[in-house]
This record gives sequence, structure tokens and C-alpha cells, in this order.
Amino acid sequence: MLIGIEASRANRPHKTGVEWYAYHLIQHLKRLPEAAAHSWLLYGNTPLTHGLEKGPSHWHERRLAWPPKYLWTQLRLSLEMFRRSPDVLFVPAHVLPRIIPKRTVVTIHDIGFHRFPQLYKPRQVAIHEVTTRDIVKRASRILTVSAFSKQELIEGYAADPDKIFVTHLGVDHDRFYPIEQEEARTYLGRWQIEAPFFLYIGRLERKKNVTTLIEAFHQFKSSRSGDETQLVLVGIPGGGYEEIERAIERSGFADSIHILGYATENEKRALLSSATALVHPAWYEGFGITPLEAMACGCPVICSRAGSLPEVEGIENALWFQPGDAEAIARNMDHVIKDTLLGIHLRERGLAWAKQYRWEKTAEETLRLLTEW
Repeated sequence: MLIGIEASRANRPHKTGVEWYAYHLIQHLKRLPEAAAHSWLLYGNTPLTHGLEKGPSHWHERRLAWPPKYLWTQLRLSLEMFRRSPDVLFVPAHVLPRIIPKRTVVTIHDIGFHRFPQLYKPRQVAIHEVTTRDIVKRASRILTVSAFSKQELIEGYAADPDKIFVTHLGVDHDRFYPIEQEEARTYLGRWQIEAPFFLYIGRLERKKNVTTLIEAFHQFKSSRSGDETQLVLVGIPGGGYEEIERAIERSGFADSIHILGYATENEKRALLSSATALVHPAWYEGFGITPLEAMACGCPVICSRAGSLPEVEGIENALWFQPGDAEAIARNMDHVIKDTLLGIHLRERGLAWAKQYRWEKTAEETLRLLTEW
């Protein structure tokens, strides 16, 4: 069987959630002995890099040049499907080409744009609504990343539950594990950050609810005279970033809030291994990989009780709050700072829980859904 994978997202140099999903899935599919029974094509709009270009002899690159900035998937990949269609096409992101093979599998990670349209640009909502309805109508199989997201697709789009399959994401345990403080300090020193600090990792945008976290940090600091705890925000700016900047200016503790920008996986490991806790304040999540990566590094998690997060992170493995409740976030910060035994308990629970999430398992489940018809 010839299986084609849309690999343009996986090939992006600066990856976030969907891009890392595509990258890890491709790399772990290459390692499966069962995958050697098939031929594989990786479709991209630029030369494959960062290991994607390497693989067994039955894996091949198909570069599809497309000078325009947009519509590569909808137009250029469609042309390739018209000319030389594989037996199965797998698209690990949220859009289908206009022309597809009879057997087409696509991943929908969540429908946050549908549940919280006010957190997105109107153009984004319109595009995602069109592409989601198109996927529900035309895809042979839909993969999604949690039981929560499957139910969302059924309720939000009347999708056929028999063609939706849940494949949980994995944690890259080769990258995310606890490291000694001496090693971590080689990274923290470049930012002049010292413990104790709370950590946020994700896009700095409105839909991630960062402003509520900043308000919570203000309440936490205001209740502790002379406290030296810092708040570290890791991520690139997104929609509504100016609101985050204004919230920091108003907080009264701007000197204790650090924006680091994009961080490599090694830098994130160092931060997670050193943080007092990761705070994940999202309004909505289809999965929630960052809290799991924190757990894998031995970092306590303070987590929003939103979307799939209780399902994926495990209710006993974190401290929880409603996403709009800054006061509850501040209380949880205070609990972790004051209660050493609580921090130890959360570290131990999190380390054990994160072990079940493996990219090898995700790849095995995905391979079956790509090849067994």
C-alpha cells in the first residue's frame, strides 16, 4: 500500500502543538517494523529538514513547489492527488485538499473556534468552520486526540461517531525528563532567572487566557510582602498579545514577570525541571500536551478545569481551577509555595502518570487506522 502524508506542518522550523504532533508521529511511524510492509510519501512545500529527510528506504520525499504563500494544501496538493494519488492520504492538520483519494484520514485536534469564537479572529472562525464541515463530510476517517474532542465533533457537527477514532498524543520522553539544577542553570542563566518561579508555556494570545494568569500572579504577590517569586511566560505572540502587555503593565509587578519568547525543547526541559509549578490557564483544550510534558519533568501542575484537561492530565495529578477564576489560581500558587509535601506529591503523581503517554503508542494506533480497511 502507498501511503501519503501531508508533512508541511511537521517541517516548520518553529513548531507548536499541531506541528510537533505531525513531526513526532512521522518519526515514530518510520520506526515501526510493521510500517515496512508499505511505501510512504512525505509531501512538503520546502525541502524536508530536522530528520524528516532521513528514514528507511521505503520512505520518500515528494517536494511540491508552490511560490504563493497560501493555499498549498488546497491547490498544489490537490493537483498532486489528481496526477498521482496514493492509496491512502493522511493529513495530520485541520484542512483537506480539494481533491482527495477514496481513503483519506485527517486529524482534528479540537473545535475551540466553534465553542469560543470570541477568542479568535472572525476570519479564522470562518475558515475553520468551512474546513471542519468539509472534513466531516468527505474524510473516510477522522482522528482526534481525546474522548472529549470526539464528543465535541459529534455534538458540534453531527459527525458520524463510527468514523471518529481517538489516538492520544504522546510525550517525547527522550526530551522531557527531570534534570539536575546545575544543568538547568546553564539555560536559566542566559535569561537571568532564579527560582522560585511559576511557568507558563504556550502562545501568548487571548485564547490561552494569559491575562487571567497575570491577574492571579498580582493577587499572589500582593498577599506576600517581600516575596521574590517570579512569573515566566514562554511562547510567541498571538492574537490579543497587546492585551497581555497591558495586563503586565497594570499588574504592579512587571519587574517580576519575564517574557522569554520561543524556547527550544531543551530550554523548556530546563525551565520545567526548575519551576515551582507550571500554570496552564487555557479556556479550552482538545488535549493539553504541555502539562504532561511538565509532569514528565517532575514539575507540579496547576491546571484549568477546561475541555479535555481533567481527562488527559488525571484529576488526582494536579491542582485545579475554573479558567476565569484568578483568585483560585492565586490560592493554588500559594499552596504549592507553602506546602513542600504537596509539591513532592504532585511531582511523584505526575511522573508516574506521564509515562503512559508515548509517541510509539500513538504511531501504532495510527498505523492501524491507515492500513486496516
